[in-house]
Amino acid sequence: MIKLIWKHWRSKKISLRNQSSKNLNSFAGVPALNGKNWITTSPSNQCFALIMSLSKTSLKEHPFAAGGAPMPTGKVTRRQFGKALTASAMGAALNFPAVLLTAKTGSPVVIAVSDSLKRVNHRLIKEQVAPYLNKAVCKLTGCSSSQAAWKSLVAPNEKVGIKLSCLPGLPLSSSYGLVAAVTDNLLAAGVKAENIIVWERSDRELEKAGFHLSRKGICVRGTDSYPGDGYSDTIEFAHSVGTRFSKIMEEVDALINIPVLKDHDLCGVSISMKNFYGAIYNPNKFHRNNCNPFVAELNTHALIKDKLRLIVCDASRIQVNNGPAYVPRFSVDYGGLLVSRDPVALDFQGWQIVEAERKRLGLSTLKVAEREPEYIGSAEKLLLGRMSAAVIQV
Repeated sequence: MIKLIWKHWRSKKISLRNQSSKNLNSFAGVPALNGKNWITTSPSNQCFALIMSLSKTSLKEHPFAAGGAPMPTGKVTRRQFGKALTASAMGAALNFPAVLLTAKTGSPVVIAVSDSLKRVNHRLIKEQVAPYLNKAVCKLTGCSSSQAAWKSLVAPNEKVGIKLSCLPGLPLSSSYGLVAAVTDNLLAAGVKAENIIVWERSDRELEKAGFHLSRKGICVRGTDSYPGDGYSDTIEFAHSVGTRFSKIMEEVDALINIPVLKDHDLCGVSISMKNFYGAIYNPNKFHRNNCNPFVAELNTHALIKDKLRLIVCDASRIQVNNGPAYVPRFSVDYGGLLVSRDPVALDFQGWQIVEAERKRLGLSTLKVAEREPEYIGSAEKLLLGRMSAAVIQV
């Protein structure tokens, strides 16, 4: 479909090379590229404006460039055209998946709290979690049905990686019931079972968290199960972070992040952005200075920023001190679920929940404990999201 529309635009012989700024700004919809909500323009104008934007080098003006490099100038390639189309209203009408909203537009954080979201024998019950998850995703996307909501996030032909958090073991890992609710929705949205990878750093961590390894149907495996050591041979850079990514990160088209809300003895809290330390070869190198700005900088890399579609934070049980390990004395059966497309907004709200629970237990603030998660503010400065995003309770 993208190829057919591409041929149509090519037949119009739209040339971007010699357009002046004055001419660019005369097109309907282009003001949306200068800081306004570009989603509100008409489908045809919006798609055209997005294509026109691909020739602009201004980082602030480009709707896809928040936190990353500007798009190339000159002629538009079919790949660039496809990326623009999938994010436009025309793309939505054609059932192409949505992409992560830019920091300027933001994404709300949907929060659910219920006894139904508390663990039973360290596990969430899928049938009790699913209604809250689906309602949250519908609120987040504005869709009237869960199937439509998930279809707006991923396309049926995409390979989806679901990144878990399993280091603490069964009591404080991404719960199987929540993960199963996510995979059920992906299947209902048309994603093939063989195109879903549930993963963590190692097979051992997955098994300790209660998952059964599998290579058939929905794949459940650790990075260490891939040839070699499981990490790419290419060294990638994101600001001051130099690393090798899990081969799974290169293999998938879309990412769903399922972190656990927990305290961290060095960086304050470990939630969505910190969870991607489990996707790199050398996370031990980036824990100094309370992990700031390294967590934020890592998340600017295209393998994370451009592929992340949804964050579903497991707050059924939260660790409020002595994390990230499971320490029963400081764990709280919170019964919560946080859902967003904005990692900064979600991590900020998770941080506030941890602070509130610490206060209730008579513990100091993280700032007093000298481990306030300043990397969240650094991530906002890098345009990865907004701490002030709206909160929706369900």
